[in-house]
This record gives sequence, structure tokens and C-alpha cells, in this order.
Amino acid sequence: MYNEFQERLNELLIENNLSRLQLARKLGVTSEAINGYFNRNLYPEIRIAVRMAKFFNCSLDYLFGLSDVMKNGDKNSLSFIETLNKLMKDRNLSIAKTMKELNMSEYNYYRWRNGTRPLTSVLIELAKYFDVSVDYIIGDLAKEERTRQ
Repeated sequence: MYNEFQERLNELLIENNLSRLQLARKLGVTSEAINGYFNRNLYPEIRIAVRMAKFFNCSLDYLFGLSDVMKNGDKNSLSFIETLNKLMKDRNLSIAKTMKELNMSEYNYYRWRNGTRPLTSVLIELAKYFDVSVDYIIGDLAKEERTRQ
């Protein structure tokens, strides 16, 4: 049974007349990685998903099957953790309450704050929880990389 991401990725491959191997080469990943998205119900690491969305000229929400709109301008210049903190503050939510409602450990938040990227499936859940796009919730990945160095 395909999930929304698998269905959308398969549609994009067909529309662009690409094989899985060709996509892997274009993204600089192994064919095993691409096959894993189909055969093992895996989501790509967010950096790979961003490359994929850029390659197909679509939003992450479209790629993950969360929206039928190919493009959205829902990006921001904050890092992921700055975006998360802003969303919690705007909704008057504590870290504890947010993580509890998402059925996650507070430890996850502190790992993210220290530079660990959340899994793509977690980013999708956060975007749904805050009713924003995945493109918005990830913020500026390049800024995050610069901050770590």
C-alpha cells in the first residue's frame, strides 16, 4: 500500500519520464535510497526532500501529498528551531505542552535546539499540528548550516 508521498513521487517520475535510477543520479543519492522510499515506506532525509522538491519544482507539501497545489510561497528566513519557537509563542504553547500533544519527548526539542534535524515524518506532523506548510516549518536550512559552523 503506497502512502501519499510514494504516490506523489511515482506520479512525478511518470510525468517527468524518469526512472528511479535516473532520479537517484540527479539527486546524488543511491538507487537503494530511492527504492527504500517505495519498498520500505521511508521518507527521505529533509535535505534530500528539499532537493527533490527543487528538482520537480514543487513544494514539500505537494511532494508529501499534503496539498494538491504544486507551488506555495510559504517559506521563511528563520531556522527550523526559530520557526518552531515562534509558532509555540504565537499560540501561547510551552515546550512541554507542545511535545505532550504531539506524543513526543521534550528531549526531542532539546536535541533539535542543539542542531539535530527532526525526521521528515516528524516535520510533517509538526506542520499539521501548527497548520502550516512543511516548507514553512523547516525554515531556512542554509541558515541552520551556517549557524552550526
